[in-house]
Amino acid sequence: MPSPYWKIDECSAYFDRMRVRGWCFQASPRIVKVEAVFPEPATVVPLVSFGLSSADVAAAIDPAATHCRFDEWLTLPAEAIGREFSLRFTLEDHAVLVGEGALRNSNDGDPFHACWVHFVEALHQLPSGTVLEIGSRARSAITRRDMVPRQLDYVGLDILPGPNVDLVGDAHELGKLFGSGRFVAAFSFSVFEHLAMPWKVALELNRVLVPGGIVFTQSHQTWPVHEDPWDFWRFSRYSWQTFFNSASGFEVVEAGCGEPARIHALRANPVTRLMPDHPAFLGSSSIVRKISETTLTWPVPLEVVARDMYPKGEMAEPPR
Repeated sequence: MPSPYWKIDECSAYFDRMRVRGWCFQASPRIVKVEAVFPEPATVVPLVSFGLSSADVAAAIDPAATHCRFDEWLTLPAEAIGREFSLRFTLEDHAVLVGEGALRNSNDGDPFHACWVHFVEALHQLPSGTVLEIGSRARSAITRRDMVPRQLDYVGLDILPGPNVDLVGDAHELGKLFGSGRFVAAFSFSVFEHLAMPWKVALELNRVLVPGGIVFTQSHQTWPVHEDPWDFWRFSRYSWQTFFNSASGFEVVEAGCGEPARIHALRANPVTRLMPDHPAFLGSSSIVRKISETTLTWPVPLEVVARDMYPKGEMAEPPR
């Protein structure tokens, strides 16, 4: 029996409720009932809105898929919100199918996540060399060392010591730390918003990369203030071109924003009341390639622009 076509467009949380919005379709036997199944704690919620108009799905998937959308708010146990869940489909012949991984399904096709997939694919094409991760410290018990293909070496750099850190140092001084032409690739996750001078790091990356070396960057387009006070920047998909360009010796291969979001103002006024209706994204990512050397420099020491702000150790819990 074929699996249904289905897509989660939104599974956003607001206090104790979660909005689930998407669609599912199977030509024969037809889907007659859809349920959201949460394993922790065990909770099953019927999606009673299933059957909403879906002209967009009919145009893209099947002309018969004219009423296969769902869109509703679910009241759930707090422990279930934000965890992986699944959709359970009951068919007109009484068969039951389960579409696993609704959160993973919601990320499919997201440009923000696709950049990382494409970067890893590019790494697999490299015969040898060393890959640098900037901000490698496993502060949240997450490491990506094992995602680097075995034929490549890995070096983890972080401004603070800790798990998965091979060298402690400042990304603004990569040239001094590693010399020229050391790496075939470099990457960072949620680091560029914490760099006092990301344009200087772009120049430093040019110096430590071989010709043709590639760089993956992932940061935020929208996010609450975090790691205060060393939280400096937010990036759109167009930001990467401003410091990874021909003058700095790079070309942008791919860039995109993803993880769609809504911005709600806590004090609504005629300007802010419409903010939730406008596009916003949590993430911004890019892949760039070194195309030439650069003569640009930015001889400004970190102490001038971020004096007394950069971390000297683990951030303490804020006072309550």
